[in-house]
Amino acid sequence: MEATHSIAPRVICVSARGNLDLVSIMYFQVWKLYRGVIAGSPLAVANRVFSICGIPKLARLALELDRTAKPFDRDSGIREINMRVSLFTTVLSLSCSLSALGADFPRFQPQEIDAHAGVVCYAVTVADVNGDGKQDVVVVTEDAVIWYENPSWNKQDIVRQATAQDNVCIQPHDIDGDGRIDFALGAGWRPTDTTKPGTLQWLGRDREGRWQIHPISFEEPTLHRLRFGDVKGSGRKQLVVAALQGRGTKGPNWGEGQGVRIVVHDIPGEPTAAAWPIEIADSTLHTTHNLQLVDTDGDGRDEIIVAAWEGVFILDRDPSGRWTKIKIGSGNQEAKPFKGASEVKVGRLLDGAPFIATIEPWHGFQVVVYTAPAPNEKIAAGTTAAPESLWTRHVIAEPLQWGHAVWCADLESDGDDELIVGQRDPNKQGAAGPKGPGVFVFDVKREKGDLVSARHTIDDGGMACEDALASDLDGDGRIDLIAAGRATHNVKIYWNRR
Repeated sequence: MEATHSIAPRVICVSARGNLDLVSIMYFQVWKLYRGVIAGSPLAVANRVFSICGIPKLARLALELDRTAKPFDRDSGIREINMRVSLFTTVLSLSCSLSALGADFPRFQPQEIDAHAGVVCYAVTVADVNGDGKQDVVVVTEDAVIWYENPSWNKQDIVRQATAQDNVCIQPHDIDGDGRIDFALGAGWRPTDTTKPGTLQWLGRDREGRWQIHPISFEEPTLHRLRFGDVKGSGRKQLVVAALQGRGTKGPNWGEGQGVRIVVHDIPGEPTAAAWPIEIADSTLHTTHNLQLVDTDGDGRDEIIVAAWEGVFILDRDPSGRWTKIKIGSGNQEAKPFKGASEVKVGRLLDGAPFIATIEPWHGFQVVVYTAPAPNEKIAAGTTAAPESLWTRHVIAEPLQWGHAVWCADLESDGDDELIVGQRDPNKQGAAGPKGPGVFVFDVKREKGDLVSARHTIDDGGMACEDALASDLDGDGRIDLIAAGRATHNVKIYWNRR
């Protein structure tokens, strides 16, 4: 696509879709057609501009009008050009009858690819398991790791009844460097046993393609979440592992006692060796339910974003190896018996400013978004958090009973991220909003300095969501949703039919 098609139209559309400045842009495109600078028709250009701007209804309408029009002859003069532009302005006028131009939220078509994957579907991810260039769906149940081949969704076991029950978390990465995807797997999940360690292992293939289990030394109880990322800036990813609870802690006040050791593992030259080099990123937080690894400050090193009993934190490692803990969110400290924050993901607003999305408190009932103190303000690494440095906390939805999945992705192709939330349990009788459990999307935007959001129901009642994520599974440029259920035991894809 020509650069002239992708700059000004994008800026205008995302800031004020439906603005008649679009007509001026289209006249300019038509003038270029007349002068022979580009090929095509005005309505074809309209289709492309609307597609860029994420307005699919108008893009389709422009395309249909273009198909019914006579072939464009640039030598036929300005009369033909004006006729085509008038067709375009008809398209734009018709847009005014749409309830919210640019707020044309995608339709998501559900497909259940497994009605009963296991007693509990603990985790779901995507990876190109068979090396065909397509993202397959991978699910962890209490006793198995299963992959579903894209696009047939044929179900195949990677391992079954070969690890300590329950399996609980998984992440894909080419660990041994053979060009095939491997998986780090956390197992031996016993959420209230804070004395005996869980098990950590990675799953790789031998030369014949048979899956092998390689143990990794791990001493922490309640192993719960793991992520790959380059927190050292070495150019190679490390494996970061977090338990849920600190050793020896007890409920209901899980915030007392020894903190959780967040462990960074280097992948050794011989990854089948059990002893991977480690360092401790932090050992002061409690109930670290989830984490994400993101380079938030552009320094070439991933930071660890952690949701904990005490709130939301960033763990940052400087080049000398010193770790700094920065508190950016308070979490819900008023709730009882659980406190703090649970799930956590980083997203982007339209102006490029980051936001951090959480469920609060731990296993809680609020969807919360944190915004930086000023637009586009970078996270200040290497500083000590002070009360005035906390990000602004926005509760955008409640109640949402036992929120248990959070993801951020640009589902509308409009330049900002939407917030995907999975709800595990039904809401209490008489509660406002959807009944649940299910999958919901929140379109978060900044308007006149305030944060506003609109909720879209993807699935209400058919998915007791334990885990969810977003990925373009069919390569159409639209981001789809994938979710796995606990009480519903199922795995679903929600196809983005924008």
